[in-house]
Amino acid sequence: MTTAPAGHSLVRESRAGAVPFTIRLIEATDVHHLLAAVADLAAEVFTRPPWAEPRETARAVADRLAADLLMPGFALAAALQGERLHGFAYGMRCSRLALAASRPPRGDFTLKELAVLPSMRGCGLGARLHDTILTAAPATPWWLSTHPQAVAALGLYRHRGWRVAALHRTHEHTRLIMRRESR
Repeated sequence: MTTAPAGHSLVRESRAGAVPFTIRLIEATDVHHLLAAVADLAAEVFTRPPWAEPRETARAVADRLAADLLMPGFALAAALQGERLHGFAYGMRCSRLALAASRPPRGDFTLKELAVLPSMRGCGLGARLHDTILTAAPATPWWLSTHPQAVAALGLYRHRGWRVAALHRTHEHTRLIMRRESR
């Protein structure tokens, strides 16, 4: 596998040969043409364990993304093969997770979603999406929330310097709130 900086190609070796991907930041004005693909991808990812969300709940990720477009610091990274979406990550300035972890807000950045098609896992797309989105993030504390049994995601986050800041429980679910200092 060959990797390249954000906005350039990432090539995944497969049995059929090299499969090129482009990972790039998407301008807020160009996000709307990706929303259906985001909904489909989220439905494929978040209906599986450990999330096991109902299909419509998983598809609502695209609605939240659309609602967050106008938020300060919004950033979306997409892993594309031609026009086909294989993964995405997005975030924005938000201190909700800092407050949930009993930390004072400091103009924080929240990585709201990171998802890669199950068939494309293991080729570095998640790591490249993660790194691309954080290159666009402000130099403030970074936050995310994830399922405590999302083993691959937790491995990625811990490898990239994230630490558990709090355990957040509701009547619906339990999530780990993780924090990382910016560069």
